[in-house]
Amino acid sequence: MTILEQLQRILCVTAAGLFDMDPDPAELVLDLPPDASLGHLAMPCFGLAKRLKQSPVRIAESLAGALAGQRLLKAARAAGPYLNLELQTAPWFQQVLRDQLSGDPGVFLLPENERRHVVVEYSCPNTNKPQHLGHVRNNVLGLSLSLLLEAVGHRVTRVNLINDRGVHICQSMLAWQRWGNGETPESAGLKGDHLVGRYYVLFARKLAEERAAWFAANGLDPANEQDLARFEKESQLIGETRQLLRAWEAGDPEVRELWRTMNAWVLAGFEQTYNRMGVRFDRVYYESNTYLLGRDLVLAGLERGVFQRAENGAVICELPGISSEPKALLRGDGTSIYITQDLGTAVARQEELGFDEMIYVVANEQEHHFKVLFGILGKLGYPWADRLAHLAYGMVNLPSGRMKSREGTVVDADDLLDGLAEASRRIMEESERRSDLGEDERRAVAEALADGALKYFVLKVNPKLNMVYNPEESIDLAGNTGPYLQYACARISSLVRKSGLDPAAIDDFRPLGEPEELELLKQLALWPAQVRLAAAQRSPARLAGRVYELARAFSGFFNAHSVFDRVEDPALAGARVALVAATGSALRQGLALLGMRTPERI
Repeated sequence: MTILEQLQRILCVTAAGLFDMDPDPAELVLDLPPDASLGHLAMPCFGLAKRLKQSPVRIAESLAGALAGQRLLKAARAAGPYLNLELQTAPWFQQVLRDQLSGDPGVFLLPENERRHVVVEYSCPNTNKPQHLGHVRNNVLGLSLSLLLEAVGHRVTRVNLINDRGVHICQSMLAWQRWGNGETPESAGLKGDHLVGRYYVLFARKLAEERAAWFAANGLDPANEQDLARFEKESQLIGETRQLLRAWEAGDPEVRELWRTMNAWVLAGFEQTYNRMGVRFDRVYYESNTYLLGRDLVLAGLERGVFQRAENGAVICELPGISSEPKALLRGDGTSIYITQDLGTAVARQEELGFDEMIYVVANEQEHHFKVLFGILGKLGYPWADRLAHLAYGMVNLPSGRMKSREGTVVDADDLLDGLAEASRRIMEESERRSDLGEDERRAVAEALADGALKYFVLKVNPKLNMVYNPEESIDLAGNTGPYLQYACARISSLVRKSGLDPAAIDDFRPLGEPEELELLKQLALWPAQVRLAAAQRSPARLAGRVYELARAFSGFFNAHSVFDRVEDPALAGARVALVAATGSALRQGLALLGMRTPERI
């Protein structure tokens, strides 16, 4: 049991005795006070006040009086509606540092009865182009969320649904048929996803040329919707694409063979990108195998009276309070639409995996879609419908503006990581850091810094917000960046190595007590609870913020004090080495939960 948990237990027992109640630990949350002079830890009393219907000021005063003499506490003081606690520092340092240095992952675990089976669906790219910066945000959110949930004891199943069929896939296929001349990834010297993406961009360019020529020849206005609809009906490229899609749906052997070949190129490229980013999945599904799911489900709902038949023959669902318009589930000709597949996939996934909760990591432009999806499943009577969640994220732009796949203005994940790795190598060379590193280790460190720069810059931002990704800013060793945090870990590893001491063997912490030492101690004491809170809030951004605060606290300590050299008192030097080592342990844990690597030497 951590010292924070011991304090919460003491608070629970004290509150129960004072107020004749059974307090909920969630009402007794300890955090850092806004000013260190107020104490080591603080607890707001608003939750208790609401439940007891008493003044939070009076509750804080009553608790402060009742806690006098507790062995862990030096003082308990009320400050308005807050209870401020000052702890006995030596035993506090001893337990917190020992707990952290033990490396026991059990400190993060939720009670057994609170652990769940959670499915996290993320990535879900199309097989017509390489993954770009938008996919990166999805990938790192899904990766970190999965790691966070596992850290607190949930069983996580990572799921990827590859969108490998449809008109966009056929556009790349048609462009390759027309202008590819048998080109392959090997002959082009390209990753397969990059080659197929080149043909997707080529199709868009050829279509734009055809559109411009058609409007010029017919003297029509491309801004006029009716004229545009006429072009789309008469366009040779659009017509051939639709014909290709119909042939695919009919199972045409030649079309299916080309589709399998080009998909295999893309999927091989995706696998390289995933491996480079440390992304993995427990289940990979393909839309080509799932797109027919849901039709029988909708027809059964129609028969039960859950859905209705519209005048045009479509099957619709009324969702008052969720959607102002009825949602079509089947077209008038009986064919499925996208939400039909999503309904069938959700039901099939529950039958296969038996999840307690499923989280979809998808861009926020699909927020309404998921509200409708969850509402329909609830209307069908599935009891698990209210345990579905949408982790929405905003758009990622570059300083130069918005990216567009069709125009070829996106930044591919692979190219971005290559550029960041090169920038990392250049920074290391210019600063003459680790000139003793061999070429292989230097390359591995640069790759880890590139990966960390990208992941941290994305994850530190609240996913609900749109963001601008600045590659140069993300690689800076001196800001709120991944490399700054990775360098802090490497510096700590170097300090511990040079000390020649075993941090786990140190047991005298009486010399510690400087403000910067206490700040680190407080951060470490709260660390397990902060990991659990980030998991509960499904918030890698919250975790990223706490990791940065811990690194800043270490920097403040390191700038103010010598760790062991120039320290005359051996006991003080040993205690500081243990404090620094425990800080490094927590930083590495946090960065690992963000999916980042921490090189021992930079």
